[in-house]
Amino acid sequence: MTPTGPTRRRLSRPLLTLGTATALFTAGLAAPATATAASVLVVGAPGPNCPGAQYSTIQDAVDAASAGDTVRVCAGTYPEPVTVGKTLTFRGAQAGVDARTGRTDAARESVVSAPSGIDVSSGTGGVTVDGFTVRDSLDDGIDAFSGGSGWTFVNNVVTGNRYGINFQSPSGAATLVRHNRFTDNNRPSGGTGVFISNGPADNTSITQNRFSGHDEADVNTAGSTADHSSGLSITGNASVNSATFAVLVNADGTPVTGNTVQRTGGTAPQGSGVFVGAGTTGVQISGNVISGGDATGIRVTNLFGPDASTGLNVRQNIIQNRQTGIDVSDLASGTFAQNQISRSTADGIHVNAPGTPGLNSGLVFRSNIVLRSANLDATDLTTGPGTAGTSNTWTSNICAKRAPAGICVA
Repeated sequence: MTPTGPTRRRLSRPLLTLGTATALFTAGLAAPATATAASVLVVGAPGPNCPGAQYSTIQDAVDAASAGDTVRVCAGTYPEPVTVGKTLTFRGAQAGVDARTGRTDAARESVVSAPSGIDVSSGTGGVTVDGFTVRDSLDDGIDAFSGGSGWTFVNNVVTGNRYGINFQSPSGAATLVRHNRFTDNNRPSGGTGVFISNGPADNTSITQNRFSGHDEADVNTAGSTADHSSGLSITGNASVNSATFAVLVNADGTPVTGNTVQRTGGTAPQGSGVFVGAGTTGVQISGNVISGGDATGIRVTNLFGPDASTGLNVRQNIIQNRQTGIDVSDLASGTFAQNQISRSTADGIHVNAPGTPGLNSGLVFRSNIVLRSANLDATDLTTGPGTAGTSNTWTSNICAKRAPAGICVA
């Protein structure tokens, strides 16, 4: 294709004289441009514990910084809201230190304690928060739900806020939430550790975090019914004494794998280990260990959206000492295979008659081992042309108490 625009003339290339070359270099025409190096801005009280301190508040450093800079925050308590409108890296006193265990000495932490926490402005992406304690916000501990992508939230203790981290990450660069400790983020109208709101969390990994004491859920993928999360994964996390570990809605292809969910007592509200609502496609729930509690291990419904979930794959989970191991209501399609369920205080696997015609039909239950349930190890209340007069397929399942009898072998 012939370029458009002004005619390009072929230029002759005579040798430059020394004087001409010197003049060109002086004018900056013979030297390549150099990029401005990123700066490190230091926040804290001047002294041996904070050498090079330049700013007494985090916000002062943010205001002075340029995009791409690093704001290093020395140990101390900063009772201030922080508003971020540019791509910055925040490094607290515990940057790089896994927050899941230890980290109990507040004097060694960079503590952000304010009514509104760390707030990332609309359209700003690529922000890193590493090595802080963020606590006691009446709003979100870290708020990035107005849009952006490429977040890195690592090695933080996030406690006592309304929501721990509230964000969305539509498309673009990958987001990482790792090695954080989320505890008791239960301010009024909250109750969730990691909340995905107002949009999807694409290319996002929520991995190797510790959660505890949340009245609603450790992770809630609420997102958007019009734009499902894609490339979201929830793996290798530990949850202790929260109502629900994960609420999955409006997400496609999400693996929920290798998580440990425990209930050891206490008075916090009881929910499901993993709750699958409406609007998921191809979610994979596998290799999780869910134990203890007065509610369901894995619950499947069509709540919180217009469309029932499809292509659910629940396999190789261990569920012990829950009220019901797996409870299924109004699922469009799915497979439940090789799960081990024991000592349920109600039923091991409970498949409800569908509330919506055509749902809970064509599901596959294969090679599950369900034992020592207080009521039935497995029951399917649907009717149809499937196994033993149900509308589903049951093969090679082992359970002693079942209804109808043909869905399991003893």
